[in-house]
Amino acid sequence: MFSNLVLFQISILTFLGGALVGLLLRNNRFARHAIFGSAMIGSVFTIMFSIDIITGKPMTWMVPNVIPFFDLEIFVDGIAAFFLLIVGIVSFAVSVYSIGYSKEYQVKKRTMVLGFLFNVFILSMVLVVASNNAFFFLLFWEVMSLTSFFLVIYDHDKEENIKSGMTYLVMTHFGTAFIFASFLLGYIQTGSFSFDSFRHDSAGFPLLVKNLVFVFALIGFGTKAGMVPLHVWLPKAHPSAPSNVSALMSAVMIKIGIYGMIRTIFDFSGFGASPDFAWWGMLLIAFGSVSAIIGVLYAVVERDIKRALAFSSIENIGIILIGLGLSVVFTSFQLAAFAVLALVASMYHTINHAVFKGLLFMGAGSVVSVTHTKNIEHLGGLVKQMPWTALLFLIGAISISGLPPFNGFISEWFTMQSLLSSYHVPSTILQISIAFASLPFALTIGIAAATFVKLFGMTFLSKARSKFAINIKEVPHSMILGMSILAAVCVLFGVAPYLGTSLISTAFHMPSQPSSPFDSIAIQNSSGKSFANLSMPVVVIMLSSVSIAIFGFIRVLSGNTKKTKYGTWDCGFGSLNERMEYTPTSLSQPIRTVFKVFFRPHNQTEKESFGENPYQLKTIKIETAIKNIFEDLLYTPIVSSFVFFFDKVRRLQTGKINAYLLYIMITLVLLLLFVRLSNNA
Repeated sequence: MFSNLVLFQISILTFLGGALVGLLLRNNRFARHAIFGSAMIGSVFTIMFSIDIITGKPMTWMVPNVIPFFDLEIFVDGIAAFFLLIVGIVSFAVSVYSIGYSKEYQVKKRTMVLGFLFNVFILSMVLVVASNNAFFFLLFWEVMSLTSFFLVIYDHDKEENIKSGMTYLVMTHFGTAFIFASFLLGYIQTGSFSFDSFRHDSAGFPLLVKNLVFVFALIGFGTKAGMVPLHVWLPKAHPSAPSNVSALMSAVMIKIGIYGMIRTIFDFSGFGASPDFAWWGMLLIAFGSVSAIIGVLYAVVERDIKRALAFSSIENIGIILIGLGLSVVFTSFQLAAFAVLALVASMYHTINHAVFKGLLFMGAGSVVSVTHTKNIEHLGGLVKQMPWTALLFLIGAISISGLPPFNGFISEWFTMQSLLSSYHVPSTILQISIAFASLPFALTIGIAAATFVKLFGMTFLSKARSKFAINIKEVPHSMILGMSILAAVCVLFGVAPYLGTSLISTAFHMPSQPSSPFDSIAIQNSSGKSFANLSMPVVVIMLSSVSIAIFGFIRVLSGNTKKTKYGTWDCGFGSLNERMEYTPTSLSQPIRTVFKVFFRPHNQTEKESFGENPYQLKTIKIETAIKNIFEDLLYTPIVSSFVFFFDKVRRLQTGKINAYLLYIMITLVLLLLFVRLSNNA
């Protein structure tokens, strides 16, 4: 049996091998299998390595002087291994899916480049999580950002993809600057870039430094995670990338931002069980609540299936942040039992979202690959031509909607129980604030269900609305298999939640429960008394019994009845067609009206009359559009201000040597005055 270090090294070498294969092999079927087969093998070794760490001991590996003055330090404990497990599971499923999906790029002669970037992207995420040094963390973070940028603009023939890529590049480097500032404060205090120094010495940091480390990390990692209002890049970049890459970015990459937050809060910032840090948790809850409600509101009105899924990722990041914030608040007041509950809720939703969002993006990619459109207004009726894709997408949709017996229900139930436990916090103001946070959480769950009723119903059910959804066939077997892997995990983590809770409790060194699939999940208060119980096997049995009973009742009641077919009552139209169906826009119209302050909707009407009489209308065409308030009210004014400022600064560049000499003289005079005043002081 391999040691954990050997497993890690094999994983790294396999991804590197897949990247090299992508550069060396010609564009053919064998190249696709070799490229993504290498990624599959690397993912399997990553899974094996992470499980070995979670169930065993941490791994430390140092390679001295990789770069002058810097040693490559690798440290993987249970927390890092938990996130590596997420990387491994999703990457394996997406790699299987990519064998068939990448066939369409073979015609464009780009499969080799896609394979190279794909393997390097996964490798960079593994190395970011495993790094134990600020320098190499930022180095691999930059590799992850750049490879994902090139994957976003992979279809660079489309101008909108280039714009999306540039937005992503600017925002990711904005976040990186704050991450660097957070690490720099740690270096100033410890004199070392090693994370071990941050862990050992951070408790002695001044309170102001601790607060700044947290705030800078929240902004930096929150940008990568897609936290509102730093989310502007996410709904642009994820839909622009190839769908297999979108699955990795939304399911895995944004979770690296969550990993960075957890490491900073609990390891690098000097956080402790003191009320001084309660506001950290409240800030996380506030950003999480806003992210959840904004994400789901923009998802429900989207007509682009991949943009809707991207906005949904913002919503789910918000739910993760709510759980994480509650854990920080409970820890601050030494409420250990509730802190564990909230952290389990946050981490359970982290792995759940990775699984069902990877599944949904692959399902959307399957639809786009055969219909060549992302607009659900043009789809419909695909369940007959793509039954397997429809079934697997439905599993993902039910999971993300938080319905039993799938995995999303478990983590959202944990989160709700954590919110209900807030009355134990010994502060009335905080109790009321957390109670208000439960309102957007509840609203989010309801609108999320409406979102995926719309996405699934308008894509796969009813009649085909255009030629895009006619005469198509099911996607290749490898794509079905890749989606099936994550669908199976959705079911497994829902029916047997003890697997998820045991995994998290072992990785984070927390009390483990339940210990078998037939045990109930019992949530206890500080005194050890249980106040909430849930047994998923019982839930599954009850749901199955009710379904069987209803089916049997209908069969018995109906008996051997005679069937007679009649034409559908059609209000005198003669026949019903796809033009008479509900559209995605009309289905979400009530929500768009109620929350119009966020959408600022506007309609454009075009009328065509018979002759010159305006009252004899031939056709009426109405187009409804919405605006993004964050882009219009926040980012557009900021960008305009910077452009205005630098346009004024540009005028200083006159091209005349006399002007430049004057600038130098003014600078020298100001420096001399500064030195003189400093000496006098």
